[in-house]
Amino acid sequence: MRDKFYEYLVLFLTVALMGLALLVFPFSRRTAWLILTAGIPWTIELSEWESLTLSLPTDIFAVLTGSVTGVYLLFFPHHLRRIWHASITRWVVLYLLWMGIGVIFSADHVISLKFWISQSAYFLAFGIGSYLWLERRGSPTQLYLWVILPSAALVMSICVLEHLKMGGSRAVVDKAISPFMREHTVYGAYGAWFFTASVVAFFLRPGILTTAAVGISGTALVLSYSRGGWLSALGALSIWFAVEQLRRLSAITRFVLVSGVSIMLLIMGIFLISYNPEILQLYAKQQVGEIGEHLVSSFDVQQNASNMERINRWFSAIQMIQERPLLGFGANTFAQEYSAYQRSITRTKISVEMGEIGGAHSEYFTAASEMGIPGLVLLLGIYLSTIWFGMSYLWREGSASKRWEVALVLLPLLSYYLHGFINNFMDHGHMAALVYLHWGILAVLQRESVPSPHAATYQV
Repeated sequence: MRDKFYEYLVLFLTVALMGLALLVFPFSRRTAWLILTAGIPWTIELSEWESLTLSLPTDIFAVLTGSVTGVYLLFFPHHLRRIWHASITRWVVLYLLWMGIGVIFSADHVISLKFWISQSAYFLAFGIGSYLWLERRGSPTQLYLWVILPSAALVMSICVLEHLKMGGSRAVVDKAISPFMREHTVYGAYGAWFFTASVVAFFLRPGILTTAAVGISGTALVLSYSRGGWLSALGALSIWFAVEQLRRLSAITRFVLVSGVSIMLLIMGIFLISYNPEILQLYAKQQVGEIGEHLVSSFDVQQNASNMERINRWFSAIQMIQERPLLGFGANTFAQEYSAYQRSITRTKISVEMGEIGGAHSEYFTAASEMGIPGLVLLLGIYLSTIWFGMSYLWREGSASKRWEVALVLLPLLSYYLHGFINNFMDHGHMAALVYLHWGILAVLQRESVPSPHAATYQV
């Protein structure tokens, strides 16, 4: 009954936002786009038919807005040259083109085609949409403070309150966050995304709204009981802090500090993996409680079933890559195909026989197994181009507000890239929409930092 209420709420919200966007579209296309963007955090997986999942409102918003964007570009093709100017955009286009070629050779054409259409629609609606409706007419700060953060904070507040009503334990987290999140690892990625963004937003614009956003997203992240979410948020914020500190130091000092910290982290990682996991988890529980025990269990590859199952999926992905290294098995087909590549030596007590559920537990292994080595290279091209632009911008001296603005867009993506080593989420509507939106915003910022010679002649 509770899930049905939220499903009806999201259905009502979908219709209401679409209606409002249609009303304002003749007067302001940018406002109509912002209205639909506000619906991203509310995404639920409403129905499933023959392994095809419909995410509302993102799937509908993406298809409709993406179609409008595509038609708009046909009538005003001069925008394409401006959009193509950013290297980030070129990587994304090549990635989607390769994914589309893979559909032809997919092990399941229907699933791959649906996934490719949805990913392309997300890119057109939110990635290209950023170009058309944000460039020279808005900023990521405004988008976050007035559209994304308030919407996400409401969703996370619902999840947190429902979870606390059920006791706040790890055992009930999946039930508490339904139907907004499929399971707690998605909740962790979602919480990490908005916690890192909220922290940057707070330093950029201290106030009641950003303070509340930090508190709500931080609580959601902790209560997600997602070790990947905790570590990815910590990693993204640590990298940001390190960049802010290191850029002020001399080259030799930076080299000594980075080398020393890297060696310390390597030694610590080897110790955590090789030491008796039961003793470490017992000590962590005594000092910090259940959260500490759960965090330390991230390094238990000897007894922890979840960690061992990840290894099983990674091993299966490697076998799939070896069989189809060029084109892979087709986008979004890993869950249907990996069971045949499991081996008795890596199987665990939670392994499934038919493999109808679950992913590769890695964005990188997912890309390589479903789209071949070229697909992985193209995905890494997107990741590295966004990191290179963002970090180089943060590194150099310049406008403090602009640097914080870049950090506001980059750090959530960085948390996602780090989380991608142990989980994959591009088949979840809200995460995919957020990723393409941020790729688009970074591409806008990249193009503005090195404007094309024709930029001044184009008007949206």
